[in-house]
Amino acid sequence: MNFLAGKPGAMMTAGSVILLMLSAAGAAAQDGGTTIACPGPAIAPVRSERPDNRGEPLYLQARTFNAQNPVAARASGDVALRRGEQLFETQELEYLPQASRVRVPGPMIYRDQNLILSAESAEYSFADSAGELSGVTYQLAGATAHGTADSMVLDTQDRSVLSMLRFTTCPGDDPQWLLTADELELNHDEGVGIARGAKLEFMDLPLLYLPWISFPIDSRRKSGFLYPHFSSANDNGFEVGIPYYWNIAPNRDATLTPRYFTDRGFMLTGELRSLTRRSASTLEFDYLFDDKVTDQNRYQYTLNHGFAINRKWNSTVVVDRVSDDQYFQDFGLSLAQTARQYLHSRAGVNGSGRYWTFSMLADDFQVIDESVAEDSEPYRRLPRLAYNVLRPLGASGFQLGLDAEIVNFDRDVGVTGVRSDLYPRIEWGMAQYWGFLRATAGYRHTSYNLELNGETGDSSPDRGTEILTLDSGMYFERSLPSGNVQTLEPRIFYLYVPYEDQDHLPDFDTGEFTFGFAQLFHTNRFTGADRQSDANRLTLALGTRSLDPTTGRDRWSLQLGQIFYFDDRRVRLGNQSMPLDVDTSPFVAEFSWHPFTRFTGRIGVQWNWENRELDLGTLGVDYTSRSGARLGFEYRFRRDRLDQFDIRHLWPINERWRVISRLKYSLEESDLLEAQAGIEYESCCWALRLISRRYLRSRGGDERDAIYLELNLKGLGSFGRQPAPLFYDEAR
Repeated sequence: MNFLAGKPGAMMTAGSVILLMLSAAGAAAQDGGTTIACPGPAIAPVRSERPDNRGEPLYLQARTFNAQNPVAARASGDVALRRGEQLFETQELEYLPQASRVRVPGPMIYRDQNLILSAESAEYSFADSAGELSGVTYQLAGATAHGTADSMVLDTQDRSVLSMLRFTTCPGDDPQWLLTADELELNHDEGVGIARGAKLEFMDLPLLYLPWISFPIDSRRKSGFLYPHFSSANDNGFEVGIPYYWNIAPNRDATLTPRYFTDRGFMLTGELRSLTRRSASTLEFDYLFDDKVTDQNRYQYTLNHGFAINRKWNSTVVVDRVSDDQYFQDFGLSLAQTARQYLHSRAGVNGSGRYWTFSMLADDFQVIDESVAEDSEPYRRLPRLAYNVLRPLGASGFQLGLDAEIVNFDRDVGVTGVRSDLYPRIEWGMAQYWGFLRATAGYRHTSYNLELNGETGDSSPDRGTEILTLDSGMYFERSLPSGNVQTLEPRIFYLYVPYEDQDHLPDFDTGEFTFGFAQLFHTNRFTGADRQSDANRLTLALGTRSLDPTTGRDRWSLQLGQIFYFDDRRVRLGNQSMPLDVDTSPFVAEFSWHPFTRFTGRIGVQWNWENRELDLGTLGVDYTSRSGARLGFEYRFRRDRLDQFDIRHLWPINERWRVISRLKYSLEESDLLEAQAGIEYESCCWALRLISRRYLRSRGGDERDAIYLELNLKGLGSFGRQPAPLFYDEAR
């Protein structure tokens, strides 16, 4: 029977109201921990997309159906109204055709793939698209989000009003947290909800009261306050911040966070974003008004702007500035921030084609490390032009290449000037399934036009040298009894660069690469163009790995390599003390092991055969147990420079309690770099994290003690400050 066919069902509309209001909360609740023995979902898991049932026919089933009365038609006894996946059930339903009205005098239940809703009674007018439900109870599918409302009114202005609303994601009749509202108004045209008399209770204690609040009920953004955060540190005192989100336009928004430090004063933090079809911009800033400690206004800002000129050309602008040298030491959140020496600002234009790339940039540095001498500060490049091309010559295997760079280096003290660097070359290569062979012959010429600024020397020095390389490798493989495939990949690389005296050349931007496996196959051991290392050397390397043929995943891999020098190296940089009259480089070995998905191990060593000592060593382990415990360990050693370890641990005491800890320690300096300890509690509907952290905030050894407290009400949001990730693979 289809006397309601083509008409929108009242309960279908009411279900959509509840679903729109709570879909975000339901998704958040569904993302909660899966290891806790929480009540299961009432019905099937939520689908990522709701099917459109508007074109589906409407079917009515009932034990009895009486349409003899022209005033009212009545269905009774196991009444089921179905449209697509939507199902409405009750014991009695009355339809008034003259008024186009449906009445449900008794209890009813509505179900779909996203929601189950019940009411004590309901009435709906198709003529006015309006109705009312009384005694509403709802449950989101695939989640523990549920609640009640005394009544739900649907009116003709695409507006819904719920009275005496209760919402929680906690199971049972006595939830640990509860959100209530005297009235909730949902405006579906504008995508806005307005709650009046909203109260949030946690453990029967009032946590938040809002006489009036508005919020979005769909994907449209809306301005408003976000959840506050708070923390405490020994040098800045207690901190509290309340973010405000400002939806400026569809393509522009901002988040402004007033923050107050008891020992520092008032700070405003902000992030502004803008996005157009061709550009994207972000401005992040902090501004502290009249620091109580320094009696100065202090600030930091970073501007990022990118613009796509067309398909081949784009431009970028990055401006990074800070008010004073001590800012990051006072307000940085990690040693990586507090140890910064320079802030790099730049603007440039980049282009690329099928065989070429071009870039033009200008940059500047703000030095924020007092230990950096004026004559050691980095040079400004005003500007730098770079052009690279690598073009094949038909199908012969030959390619013509050119790397060209022109830079104007500027600084307040010392030698300045223009450097031109050209590296034309011809390459030939062949690659087959069993191996490869590549050869390169080129000539690198570097010239200068210098402003000596009172120093002695040649104002137009230059350097030119040939560069010849030959690179070859082969691939072998075999099947192992385990079913895996093992490869054997030997490689030989020869490099010849004749010696050219370069002591008369300036040092604008050149340093020596940190030696590692990649340096075995590099044509220059220096960065920049001020030095080109001489070489007559042969690299022998061997790689082998075990592959899972079904996934392609490495079970383990091993790489070995070493350089053999036929001539002593003679090119130096400044007062370099590294011995250059050795026959071999350090022996490099890197091993990684992945026996199963929950374990990863890696080892790297550089052994110096000449001195019979270890130059570099690394050891890393990551393990996750079936119970959810995690262990991460890193050890790093570099002779005379670095000797430290970092251990991270998460231990589930039971399904609700977890202990976390981290210790990062420098053995070279016998100094603590970072220590972290905390405890986490997680229930079905809320979680609490308390973290205590100590870490270095300056090179002088000053330490910061901080405490972070975070309360997460699942399906609603988090209060407090989220600490830094404990493990490197954690997304925040």
